[in-house]
Amino acid sequence: MKASSLPGSGAFSLVEAALSLAIITFAIFGLFPVALQTAREGNRETRATLIARRIVDELQSLPGTNTALLRGPSLTNSGWRITGIDLSTPSVHVLTYDEQAEGLTNATAPGDFQNPISADGAYFAAEVRVTPDFPFQGISRVQATVEAPSSAPSSGRSRFVFVTLMNQR
Repeated sequence: MKASSLPGSGAFSLVEAALSLAIITFAIFGLFPVALQTAREGNRETRATLIARRIVDELQSLPGTNTALLRGPSLTNSGWRITGIDLSTPSVHVLTYDEQAEGLTNATAPGDFQNPISADGAYFAAEVRVTPDFPFQGISRVQATVEAPSSAPSSGRSRFVFVTLMNQR
């Protein structure tokens, strides 16, 4: 009698090896949807962060009494700017961005942010809320809430909230 055919010899049969390989393969393939969803969510969060950073940079680039937000892909087209934003006055603005985080020229009313936004090409919706004299006199709280996908109601979107304080002068 050979040692490998004895019970308890520690050797695996071909059937056992094939079954083990099948179980491992199913486990790995089962992780793919989770990995893809995680990658998509990470990509969405990165783009939302870029949008919020762009909004804050635009507001900080001019004096607090006359700042602007860009509503499109070009700085040279003045029609695509929301101008005259005063950081010492409460205000709410909504901007839309495509899936690559490029600004769109669509004008969206602040009250429409909670509703599905069906603007052509819109994937991200950003609400910029300026609260003056918070937490101190002369300082404004600027909150950029970036949500995606914009075609869903606000309650069904991924939400990313970014807050910064800015000098009103």
